[in-house]
Amino acid sequence: MIAAAGGDRRRAGIRVRRSRAGAVGLAAGAVLAAALLTGCGGAPLAAESGPEISSGSSSSSPEQTAPLWPDPAQTLVTTPKGVRPAAEPVDVVAFPEIEWLAEERGLTLEQAAQEFQDSQTYGPWSERARALLGSQLSQVAWRDPDVPDGRPYIAYRGDLPPELVTLAEELPFPVELRGGAVLTDAERELFQNAALEAFEADVAPRNWGGGMDAPTGVLQIDYVAEDARKRADDATRQLVIAAGSAAVGREVPVTVEFLTDDRDPKTTEAATWFLPAGWVADPSATSVDVLVEAQGCTGGKGAVGRLADPVVEVTPTEVRISTPVYILKDGQTCPGHPMAPLTVELGQPLGDRTLVDVNGTIDDDTAPPGGGVVIPSAG
Repeated sequence: MIAAAGGDRRRAGIRVRRSRAGAVGLAAGAVLAAALLTGCGGAPLAAESGPEISSGSSSSSPEQTAPLWPDPAQTLVTTPKGVRPAAEPVDVVAFPEIEWLAEERGLTLEQAAQEFQDSQTYGPWSERARALLGSQLSQVAWRDPDVPDGRPYIAYRGDLPPELVTLAEELPFPVELRGGAVLTDAERELFQNAALEAFEADVAPRNWGGGMDAPTGVLQIDYVAEDARKRADDATRQLVIAAGSAAVGREVPVTVEFLTDDRDPKTTEAATWFLPAGWVADPSATSVDVLVEAQGCTGGKGAVGRLADPVVEVTPTEVRISTPVYILKDGQTCPGHPMAPLTVELGQPLGDRTLVDVNGTIDDDTAPPGGGVVIPSAG
């Protein structure tokens, strides 16, 4: 018997990509907070300061010019005076993100529920903090207050308003009030836009993106060097800094990092595969037709035109198939995700062996394709 069907082994999920205007990454706790705080008004909460470097990218190793942040001498940890109510009973049906957070962080459901409740408290409070700081605001970030060195924080420029300390003490958990931010949030927007325009004019890349962290003053720009007029260099960096500083109206001590993917275009990455709708095992078959699905955002290309040679391992009980695809090096949007047909030669009759997708677990957080495809065993 071929163990091929067996129900939906994927959870519905969302594919995300880096965008030009936004920050570059969210930690697990911040993703939860962003979801929980939707509808509270204002900008979304930030994650840990500093954009992430994606795998496969190389950096130009810039000289660090932005000051190290946060500065302990300008950081105040508040004393909570609010009462922290016990977490309510967990309802994972109404709030599936609690179960997700528990799995992602290795928490009990009760611990995850407490963070859920704390983040809901922090959301409306953070809007009051934003209003109080006004033009001094640099960043508002949520982190689990029960994690060592993981307190939520407010980043600002200028002097610490005493009213902010009083406001923060209303919370039932401590927060960090972090002074010394390189840029305010409003300045970040001005600096980033001008800097990215200067980069585009100098390098002329076809595919690129960037993001800036206001408190640390770190700007990362990711681009495909093969498609650009030139590689970004120190002269580009100076142009970018000058343009951003001019937009802000003062000289800003920022750090600019240029990231580019220098991998060989023939580098492969894992993909998953499915059996066509209505597939029935034929013990005498020496090949099998599959549909290959690439992972991540592919700009509507999916796996079409990217198929590398499949890898087949036949054991007494299984036929284990891996279907790699060639990488896409340019920035990708997420519309459309076509699968690519592929005939896999087995080298011998299938018999009563089980078909196994070697990489079948890598997409467990995304929904399966439609059309009645048959999902093979995974692992």
